[in-house]
This record gives sequence, C-alpha cells and structure tokens, in this order.
Amino acid sequence: MDLNEYQEKAKSTVQKYNSPDQENFFLGYLGLAGEAGSVLTTVKKLIRDGDGFGSFKEKLKEELGDVLWYVSAISSHYGFTLEEVAKFNLTKVLDRYEEIALAQIPRFDINYAEQFPDNFIVNFIEEPGEHFPSVKMVWEESNSGQNTDLGSPLTDNSKIKNDYRYHDVFHLGYVAYLGWSPVLRDLMKLKRKSDAITLDTEDRGRPQVAEEAVTLIIYNYAKSNKMLKESDKIDTELLNFIKQLVMDLEVATVSSFQWEQTIIQSYKVFHQIVENNGGRVLVSPGNKQLTYLGK
Repeated sequence: MDLNEYQEKAKSTVQKYNSPDQENFFLGYLGLAGEAGSVLTTVKKLIRDGDGFGSFKEKLKEELGDVLWYVSAISSHYGFTLEEVAKFNLTKVLDRYEEIALAQIPRFDINYAEQFPDNFIVNFIEEPGEHFPSVKMVWEESNSGQNTDLGSPLTDNSKIKNDYRYHDVFHLGYVAYLGWSPVLRDLMKLKRKSDAITLDTEDRGRPQVAEEAVTLIIYNYAKSNKMLKESDKIDTELLNFIKQLVMDLEVATVSSFQWEQTIIQSYKVFHQIVENNGGRVLVSPGNKQLTYLGK
C-alpha cells in the first residue's frame, strides 16, 4: 500500500462533527496533538517499566498509526496528498542533513572571464588605533608580485572590543567554500562585467548587502554560542533565515548542510587569526579550502 492509497482509505473514515465551523477542521489538529501525546505516554511507560512493558513496539506502532491518520485527514481536508507532504518533507530534511561535500558546489564564475584565482593569499595586518586596533586586509598577488589593499582598515565598530575587525575572513570563507562573495568581487575588481545581467543581479549592491547581513547575523549568533568554538552544528532556524536572505541569488543552490560546514570551517580560521592578532590566509576556491598560514 502506498501513501496515497492509504489516504483514500483513511478519508472514508473521517467523521463529521457538530460544530458549524467545519472549514477550519479543529478536531483534526486537536486529534493530532492528542495522538502525539499518546506516543510520548507510550515512551514514558517504557522508561517506567523497562522490559516489563513487553508490548511496547506494538503499542508504539498503533499510536504512530493514529498520528498518521490525523496527518492524512488534515492533508485531505486541504486538498493535498500524503505523497506531496512526504516529498516536501524529504526535500527539506535532505537540504538540512544530507552530507554533501563542499567540493560538489559548482564554481559560479566558471563561465566568466572574471574568475576568483584558484588559490590566493590574503594578509590580515593589525595596527594600533586611537581606541581599538584596526585591521587591514592585503591581497598578495602572486602573478604581479604586488600587494593590494582590499578595502579600508576595519575596527570593531563597537563600544566594546569584540574582534569584528577580522570579520572579512568570513567573506574569504564564502569564496573558498561556496565560490561566492559579491563583496570580494568588488574589492578584488572581479565583478562580472562581461555579462550585464549577471553584473546587475549578482555582483552589485543588493547581493553585497545580503552577504554582509548573513555575516552579521551569524556573528551575533556566534556571540551567544561561545563564538562556535565548541560547536559543529548551527541552529536550523538560522540556516533557514540565511537561505531566505540569498533566495534570489546564485548561491541559493547551496544546501543548509553546506552553509553549516562553511560557517563552522570559517570560524576555525577566524579564531586562529584572532589568537595571533592577524596573519596570512590561503583562500582556495579551486579545492574548497581556507587555511591559516601564520604570520
């Protein structure tokens, strides 16, 4: 029996109720909540009785079936199939939890003349300031042998020292792991001017604002979570919000799992830079790596 066949048979057992408000189907929602509670009650009995609850699996199967019936009834009421519900759910959980290697993210600039170098080095140089230190980011161009300042020196932009002056390393992480950063394309003069549509939709102001917003909300989240020093997971709600911010951009194809890995790996390098008050970072979009090289 497939899901849709089950749903058709279950639909024939849905009962009418006396309330005039049939449209909102409140009993379906209340029934679902009640049966979910019954599942928890079954688990409670297992914890209490241990092996003495010999019928645990049979009872659990029964209660899960009741949950499924109410899910089916609610779905039928609103005109969508259990198969649609299942497919939508599977897409969501695979996006969040399927372990897709960062190396599988395609290079977004592969078909353009303006490409990020496969490997390049950026040096974070900390300098004393009037109140707090500032940091400048210098691109060590291997081809020309020149050093190029990327943007202006940054401070923490805060009344309290918080190391945000080093946040550009996260933009480097987006380049290394995702092959994406409108901010770095601007600073490195790599906007894709060879294609007017791509230039306008991917490399100008709005995508840059989205990238800075992503970076800031992750940083604020990290401040409440020990700066991600002891974590290899990011809250799903935050990852969903990030995907909302970039939903119209080329990077929208990146999964939540890949975003999570990008954030965690970038923060590892961030901590190395902070601990050493700067240093050189190897950015490798060619092989999806971000490596701290020391001073």
